[in-house]
Amino acid sequence: MKTILMKPLGKIRQLLSADRRQRSNEAVPVAADQSEAQKISYGKAVLNNGVLPTNFSIIIGAAPCNHTCLFCPQSIEKPKKAVWLDLGLLEKVMSEMPEENILLNVASYSETLAAPSLIPSLRLMKKIRPKLSIAMASNGSLFKESVLQQIIDESLVDHYSFSFDAATKNDYATLMQADHYEKTWSHLERLVEMRDQARSSMKVTTHIMGFKGKEADFEEFKKSWDGKVDAVVWRRVSNWGSDDLGLEAQLAREGFVSAHETPSKRFPCPSIFMHFKLNPEGQYFPCVAAVPAYGKNLVAPIGNATEISWADAWERLSQMRQAHLEGRWDDYECCRTCNVWSMWDDMWFEEVLLDGSSRFFLKDVVHAV
Repeated sequence: MKTILMKPLGKIRQLLSADRRQRSNEAVPVAADQSEAQKISYGKAVLNNGVLPTNFSIIIGAAPCNHTCLFCPQSIEKPKKAVWLDLGLLEKVMSEMPEENILLNVASYSETLAAPSLIPSLRLMKKIRPKLSIAMASNGSLFKESVLQQIIDESLVDHYSFSFDAATKNDYATLMQADHYEKTWSHLERLVEMRDQARSSMKVTTHIMGFKGKEADFEEFKKSWDGKVDAVVWRRVSNWGSDDLGLEAQLAREGFVSAHETPSKRFPCPSIFMHFKLNPEGQYFPCVAAVPAYGKNLVAPIGNATEISWADAWERLSQMRQAHLEGRWDDYECCRTCNVWSMWDDMWFEEVLLDGSSRFFLKDVVHAV
């Protein structure tokens, strides 16, 4: 493992040192709303793995989903066929990863629990990198008790992220275009019951998407699940890179408008300093906004896992990170209209250089560059 990572990490550390040297002594700090201590503390919490990412997403498959959610490209067009991540390629990727301190986010571009390769994929991850925690996403509308029992009995998942998304029956039916509210509620109850009966340490959380006017409904939903699940989250809603597919307009027509206000002042996107992902065709992508969009996705891949190592893919993101540190996010088409960067609070400090350009940096936080 050390042999695989030595060269790329050496380059990353060199870039980090160079980045510190390049800051102008005559730069003028720009005032921030948060205190310096708050920003430093938040930066350390978000980027807590030094020059390495804190999260890595593995999309094990893409297939026609049983839901047609208004916020998803599958509400515009379903995939033509199912594609599943090759287990041999997954083994290669896992073998190239660090052994600790990175959370694996496992999902399928469909309902994850229905993926035929789910259990073999999870077993492979735990076998090769047993110290890496796994968080699995599910929309909860399907319930395969035998699959869940395997997950619990074999301790294959450390965090089960149950995407309820809508707090009321009416909103659920509209948002998901399926009347599965009661069924999904009972599935979450049974999941918690199975977890508790097995005395499993698996965390179970659920979230509601944060749309305007839905705050009171969320609070009622939260009261129902407090003490049963480990957390009930009001999740900020982003535009996932752009609205080429018309998803935001589609949601707005039904009364779903994000409650999150994008700050007027932009800062570097934390995602590319803490995360990247692998899709089921073996392509590495740079950010959370890389979702299948049928040729309209603005996010370009970093490279294919058959040709480059995991560490090489992370290093290739350096160019985009440098652009963001220099305020040049518009150099990337995928970043121009995106507001995913604002899903995190501002932890950045800004310097205005003598030529009028800006440079962003973090204080007392070791991070990838």
